[in-house]
Amino acid sequence: MKETMFKLAMKYSKGNPGALQAFMGMINGDNIIHSLSITIRLETCKSIRGTNLYVLWSDLCNKDYAIMSKLCKSEISNEVLEDACNRQDYSGRELVKDFIKDGDDKDTIQCMGGFYIK
Repeated sequence: MKETMFKLAMKYSKGNPGALQAFMGMINGDNIIHSLSITIRLETCKSIRGTNLYVLWSDLCNKDYAIMSKLCKSEISNEVLEDACNRQDYSGRELVKDFIKDGDDKDTIQCMGGFYIK
């Protein structure tokens, strides 16, 4: 893969500043551990670019790369993930909530100031 980081940033962000911020944060040293699983999923989900990438990072994962990585590594289908990221009204959260539950199996998880109940 001979794409430079600039080309990758443009490919994923499609000029959307929020998506660019999500991508640049993803490749930051603190988040590099999560970036591989996220990038692998993004390569298979061609519609998660630009605004949809921002929705994934911000709306669905509360700007948390660990949650984003967990979701991307989960068994959620590409179609469901792409559908959730395509929803700009936060309704995509309902589609992904079962894939980002806490590992310790608590009764609730907090996401974007609201609570998902098991």
